[in-house]
Amino acid sequence: MGSVAKRVVMFHPVVSDESIEAVSRIMRDRWIGQGTAVDAFESALREHTGACQVVAVSTNSAAVRLALALSDVGPGSEVITTPLACTATNHPILEQFATPVFADIQAGTGTIDPRDVERRITERTRAIVCYDWGGYPCDLEELSVIAERHELALIEDASEALGATYKSTPVGGIAPFTVLSFQAINIVTTGEGGALCTRNDDTGQAARARRWYGIDRRGRRPNEIGYYDFDVISVGYGYHMTNMAAAMGVANLDRMDTLVARRRQIAAQYREAFRSFPGLRLSEEAPDRMSAYHSFTIHVDRRAEFCTALRGRGIETSIVHARNDEYSVFGGRRHDLPVLDQFTQSYIAIPCHPLLTDCEVDQVIESVRGGW
Repeated sequence: MGSVAKRVVMFHPVVSDESIEAVSRIMRDRWIGQGTAVDAFESALREHTGACQVVAVSTNSAAVRLALALSDVGPGSEVITTPLACTATNHPILEQFATPVFADIQAGTGTIDPRDVERRITERTRAIVCYDWGGYPCDLEELSVIAERHELALIEDASEALGATYKSTPVGGIAPFTVLSFQAINIVTTGEGGALCTRNDDTGQAARARRWYGIDRRGRRPNEIGYYDFDVISVGYGYHMTNMAAAMGVANLDRMDTLVARRRQIAAQYREAFRSFPGLRLSEEAPDRMSAYHSFTIHVDRRAEFCTALRGRGIETSIVHARNDEYSVFGGRRHDLPVLDQFTQSYIAIPCHPLLTDCEVDQVIESVRGGW
């Protein structure tokens, strides 16, 4: 191939003009913190996900910690989780003074293996955390059965999967707890932010109080000295979302279906182009679910050479997230995760965001076909 005029980036924030205008309006108002814009964002998310309750928070890790706290995860508890995720998924386990127990993944998808989850359950296990790798839903039915059989909380981290479906149901309304992320490069962005979706009204109300220092803002009553009468009955956090972020989210959420459709269109082109390409293997896709394609993962022989070759042709690549058990804070490398060991030798993601032009998609395809 000849020289490349433009670099094709791995990720790019998608911010609508409408969201910029919405934030500007909020910034001219007196209520820039948590308020009615947050309520509107939560309502819109309930409509998109089918969740009973949606609690908007400052980050996705805040949502994970709320779910853990509401599941009575604390000192002495174990949480079975995936090592193949953003560290934001697993840090909250440590914040609750609990122990993360890493289960192996499935070779075809990178998602947690339900069979390996069940064999790691002990009397100290309190919850299972699964991660929708690259926007592809986990085996939620199998994990739900295991969680119910052992009376464990199931927390789905769908940070990369807003817009995905599992058995024709939108992600967010399936697991007892589902975590969403609105970080800069996610499918819908608020700049930074997250949400906790629940299937239970009482759980949602408890999460709502805990995100604001344990205060039930809806149930408190104004008094004659310009304050409110209320009690704080549980530990809470400063995890609330601002009106500025929420206004941005409402406007960007209006375009979600279009953005996800474009990601799927790009993914379909890649799958067709690389279906039988030597030295390259595609991730598996089950017919009962649809990925949101936050990223497009492939497996390649001689990965370092592949990345070097594509970088020389103007194409960014990334592993997106490294295996968490390599980090000292999680105790260091495990030696009982054979599928993860194999997976992490060959996986790589190529650009798959909705701002890619048709020419750039073709450039990625031709760059891969150019060999490495």
